[in-house]
Amino acid sequence: MKKTIIAIVAGFLVQLVGLVVIHSVWLKQDYLDTAYAWRPAADQIARLWAMLLSIVFYVVGAVLIYIRGVEARHWVGQGIRFGILMALVSVIYGSLSGWVILPVPHMLVVKWMAGEGLLSVVFGLVVAGICQPREAAGH
Repeated sequence: MKKTIIAIVAGFLVQLVGLVVIHSVWLKQDYLDTAYAWRPAADQIARLWAMLLSIVFYVVGAVLIYIRGVEARHWVGQGIRFGILMALVSVIYGSLSGWVILPVPHMLVVKWMAGEGLLSVVFGLVVAGICQPREAAGH
């Protein structure tokens, strides 16, 4: 239980920092160029609580899924695999679905998938590193 809570807190921080770097730094100009597609900044800030809550739900769910499927193998390989799988079921799915309904350029969607896909792998490595089984810790 202790590892689970630590993984959730660490995972939340990784996701939060990663999303800020991706969306507020790296993609800032892309969002300025496509301002027609987004809520005004004041409206986004007013709904920030929902974004934070979505990160909590994502992290809790992902950590619990990881714990159920972890094997007594080296944590690095498991973390990378888990991150790739999470990217497939969340990042790729969400980005392509968003592209269908939002009037944004395809290159922005590619950047979403690349940035958040990499973030998913980093997240997977952090969770795997924290939640590795004792017998796999030395591998």
